[in-house]
Amino acid sequence: MSAESFPPSSMSHLVRRVPNEEASDIRRDWTGNDESDRNHNGKVPLIESPLRLLLSWKKSSEDSARLIGIFDLDLRRLLKAGYIRLEPKSENEVRLRFYHGRDNVVYIQVNLKEPGLPIGRMA
Repeated sequence: MSAESFPPSSMSHLVRRVPNEEASDIRRDWTGNDESDRNHNGKVPLIESPLRLLLSWKKSSEDSARLIGIFDLDLRRLLKAGYIRLEPKSENEVRLRFYHGRDNVVYIQVNLKEPGLPIGRMA
C-alpha cells in the first residue's frame, strides 16, 4: 500500500488524511521517535474533536523528522471503536497513542495487545 492509501477509506469516519494544500488550522504538531518504544502519546480533551493533527516521525533523536501526514481525527468515534481510551478518572480527556510498527506502518493503537488503525507509512 502506498502512503496515500492510508488510512483505509473504510475508516474515513474515524480518521481522514488531509491533503497538504488543504492543511490549515492544525491544532497539534506531534513528532514520534522510535527511541521512545516506537510510540508517541498524549492526553487530548474530547472537546478538540475533530482534531487536526500533523504527525511526523524520527528513527532516533539525531534523525530528521519525516512527515507521516496531516489528519482529521474524530476522537469520539475512535474512542467508541476502541482505538483510543479515556484517561483514568476523566470523562473528557482521552489518551491518543501512535505506534510505529515493525512493518513500517504507523498506527493509532491503545496498546500492543489491541488492534491498530493504520494511518501512514514511514518513508
